[in-house]
Amino acid sequence: MKKIAIALLSFAVAAGSLFAADNKKSAVPGTDDLSRYVATKATPGGQTTLRDGSGRTLGTASMVGSRTTTLRDSGGRTTGSATIQGNQTVFRDASGRTVWTATPSGGQTTTYRDAAGRTQRTASQSGSSITFRDAAGRTTSTVQPSGSSATARDAGGRTIGTASSTGGKQPAAAKRQGR
Repeated sequence: MKKIAIALLSFAVAAGSLFAADNKKSAVPGTDDLSRYVATKATPGGQTTLRDGSGRTLGTASMVGSRTTTLRDSGGRTTGSATIQGNQTVFRDASGRTVWTATPSGGQTTTYRDAAGRTQRTASQSGSSITFRDAAGRTTSTVQPSGSSATARDAGGRTIGTASSTGGKQPAAAKRQGR
């Protein structure tokens, strides 16, 4: 009986340290709600700097051409990409494997699915604020855009990240040609 109790205690301590470590892992661009929002709203030719809640630079998101956004960590290493394919955005990791898709529906809602097609998040816009919810419908974060920047807050209202964009231009409207 004593050996079983020691084994269970050891397992509980090991599992507890795994969960504790999970809260302290560093954010990687493309894996959080703010960078997914930035990737789906990227401006051609622009670059967005992603920062955590305390202002440390986590990485960048930059759109190459008009279809692909490249996500990099603070050391400049590519962590993934987001490519517009038809009506959805496909997120890939640094190895090129699909990890997420973002599909707009109903005009104001975007559904994020994992590689197996399971819904992981939804993002719905109300006014200028975007609310991310998990698959169970619980709010995970809100993103508030303001000009060329955006602020992400967790469900409790604490700032968890910011994004600020530079460069890039919105596509010009087609000019009418006269004869």
